Amino acid sequence: MSGAAIAISVILCLSLFVWMQSRNTSGGAQNRRDNRQLRPQHPQLERKLVKLLGGNHQAANRLIQQSQLRHPDRSADWHWEKAIYDLERDRWR
Repeated sequence: MSGAAIAISVILCLSLFVWMQSRNTSGGAQNRRDNRQLRPQHPQLERKLVKLLGGNHQAANRLIQQSQLRHPDRSADWHWEKAIYDLERDRWR
């Protein structure tokens, strides 16, 4: 392989790497929308879900975010109730 071909390959690889890094850290509209925390109208739902998860708030937020992606048209309380229902259902399987 010639020196020019190697140089072009290196430049393409570096460009791809920089592009992938910028996508992961850009803070674009999609990232801002996914990272917002959806709070329930009834705080006892949040307390119950976090309690079921042993106090892990991050896990609760991940479950809610996943639910939002699957069912974007539902209310905040619905997402919290769904996460609670799914956890309780799966624990008895």
